[in-house]
Amino acid sequence: MEENHNLASLIGRNIRIDRGGPESRTGRLLGMKEDHLVVYEEKEGVIYYKRHHIKSIGIDARENSDLGGEDSGDMPAFVDATCFCELLSSLQYRWVQINRGGPEKIEGVLGDVFPDRVLLIVNNEIVVIFKYHIRSISVGAGKKEEKAKDEKEDKAKGEKENNKTENHKKESDQIRHVRYREHDDDDDDDSSNGRRGYYFNTRA
Repeated sequence: MEENHNLASLIGRNIRIDRGGPESRTGRLLGMKEDHLVVYEEKEGVIYYKRHHIKSIGIDARENSDLGGEDSGDMPAFVDATCFCELLSSLQYRWVQINRGGPEKIEGVLGDVFPDRVLLIVNNEIVVIFKYHIRSISVGAGKKEEKAKDEKEDKAKGEKENNKTENHKKESDQIRHVRYREHDDDDDDDSSNGRRGYYFNTRA
């Protein structure tokens, strides 16, 4: 409890989780619980870290200590669970990302939560993940990436359709241009034949 009290004094300050590796992130400390802590990272949002997987916590020494404390600015909303098991139960049936990177990173809908494991629905597959191997968890990261991917695909599809329309228009213009030239050539031939006929008639 003494350790918790000391670390709680960092709430509201920017910290760095670990010195490197896939789980390392820099963000604002939102909460410090008995077995996990809560960090807000700009790109990924709120991340819940299990404490026994954290190797180190770095603090920017250049920050004024007066900026620390729970009252320093607006705090993003997060699940204020007393323990990690309660947190997992609160996130049930929501899209989550488990772990930040590496082969253990996985995304899907969190299903049933058991004392030693959880079920994650990934596409058409149910994956059993043991709680001990969960280093961190966040909500909704996959939806953002999926939305960005869909927007990128829609944009590419739209550009492809526009190019197809422009090419079709160019082909149509070329065909009309050729037809006009053929028509002009026919008129020239008729005019020439008419002049030749008039010439022969006048000589007769």
